[in-house]
Amino acid sequence: MNLATILEYTMSFFASFFPFIVILGSLIFIHEFGHFAVAKLIGVRVEIFSLGFGPRLFGWKRGHTEYRISALPLGGYVKMLGENAEEVKMVGDSSDAKKAEDGVDEEALAGPEAFHNRSKWERFAVLVMGASLNIVLAFAIMTGVFMHGVTVPKFREAPPVVGAVEKGSPAERAGLQVLDRIVRVGEQQTPTWNDLLFAVYLNPGQTLPFEIVRDGRTIILEATIGQTKRDSMGRVGVGPYIHWVVSAVASGGPADVAGLKDGDAIVSIAGMDVGLDSESVARVFTERVGDPIVVAVRRESEVLEKTLVLKPKDPEGKLPEEAGFSMLPETLFKKFGLAEAFGESWKHNLSQSGLLFETLRKLLTWQISPKTLSGPIEIFKLSGEAWRSGAVVYLMFMAAVSLQLGIINLLPIPVLDGGHIFILGLEGLMRRDLSMIVKERVMQVGFVLLLLLMGTVIYLDVYKNIPQ
Repeated sequence: MNLATILEYTMSFFASFFPFIVILGSLIFIHEFGHFAVAKLIGVRVEIFSLGFGPRLFGWKRGHTEYRISALPLGGYVKMLGENAEEVKMVGDSSDAKKAEDGVDEEALAGPEAFHNRSKWERFAVLVMGASLNIVLAFAIMTGVFMHGVTVPKFREAPPVVGAVEKGSPAERAGLQVLDRIVRVGEQQTPTWNDLLFAVYLNPGQTLPFEIVRDGRTIILEATIGQTKRDSMGRVGVGPYIHWVVSAVASGGPADVAGLKDGDAIVSIAGMDVGLDSESVARVFTERVGDPIVVAVRRESEVLEKTLVLKPKDPEGKLPEEAGFSMLPETLFKKFGLAEAFGESWKHNLSQSGLLFETLRKLLTWQISPKTLSGPIEIFKLSGEAWRSGAVVYLMFMAAVSLQLGIINLLPIPVLDGGHIFILGLEGLMRRDLSMIVKERVMQVGFVLLLLLMGTVIYLDVYKNIPQ
């Protein structure tokens, strides 16, 4: 790794540090605040409510609760009386000196302020509220985003029409062609390009039927989906049919002289439908130096033809001057009132939740690789990229992380909130509480498994983000 690469990674690190801290810190803090608020509401004694982790910097005490600011700004934590198995076990089993040394208030632990002495429904309410606030926050953020307005590429929400087929790809081997409309992959309908992407991403290595419409006829083709090297996600080798628009017209350049304007929708260049093969545009300009090149554009409701002439840069005419404009995918601007924005947020988060559950199902059945998981390093990197893409993209990324944090915390995994809730439900079915020793052993096993999972995810994170 040379000095330039090291500097690039260093600058990238600092550019992503603040956005990552804001996302992770605020989401964990909101999660813990959910536990804190319900505990306080029902009368459970909260001993510590900390903003941040690690060593205590400063704080104050009100009633039985110490409010503190801690050194590591990665969220926060709540300590409730009687939530710790070790603390509960000491009641009646330790000397008075030992209890005093550890700050155990035996009288309070035996009373109604202790978490373990509350009813199952009350404990459930405290446990579930942290993840619930994360999920509610995701809905709230996306509602705000849709009220503010969001710009999305038009092709992503349009029917998946093939605009390019990569040579040697699974799509080419299966017989897919330009202008094919893909309506189904396996059992999954694909009404939009986004649906097609997810159907392909989550089925690497699978041989599936692709139902397509070609020239008005329905055809079934079988394709064995490949996978990306970096994260083992499925890929088939087709590109979308994209409606392009003129952007960044340079003053005095050939495009400006010809009369092209930013926002013109491109219909064709030199008679070629650029939605099918945008890479050929560069070849057209290179091969036709000095010749008139007709660019047909749609401006409002009118189709106009503009003629560009590129002059050679060198005496032999091998290199043309720049055309003086760029092409960007045509976009849709979506903006809604409060009620409609809430409905759009509901649909968006429901779709994201379904995708998460489908991903987890395929992970557990070994249909996709663990490399598809994103750990802290990947989230760190994506936080910086989202930040640099603007406030709306950053908020959408925060909403996605918040939703996934909430859902994953509700899964029946020991140590997580969902694991505690699962044990509560099991005790309710048994009509008796499990012993503290059994609960402690379950949590210890869960903690070890969680550490192994986190270690695996971090290892794969490092593997995916180091230069190959």
